[in-house]
Amino acid sequence: MHIEEEPTIMMDVQRMAWYKESKAEETVGGNLRFYRRLAHMNQTELGSKLGISKQFVSNMENGIKPISRAMALKLGSLFDVPAGRFI
Repeated sequence: MHIEEEPTIMMDVQRMAWYKESKAEETVGGNLRFYRRLAHMNQTELGSKLGISKQFVSNMENGIKPISRAMALKLGSLFDVPAGRFI
């Protein structure tokens, strides 16, 4: 029995939408947004879990407000990742 394979089409990874989106996430705020979305949470839900406002979450994601060490520890614990991803 012979199985024919479909031809492979190669594409430059830097042109792919997922790659462009992942590059945009390479900031502290982008990491926060990535993990929040991965956990299927909106900003209001995350703010509620952290005891802060939706606006504060938005400000951290957009780099307007820095993420403190204490907040990074909370985020790391919440998302089960190293706190350093948020500093």
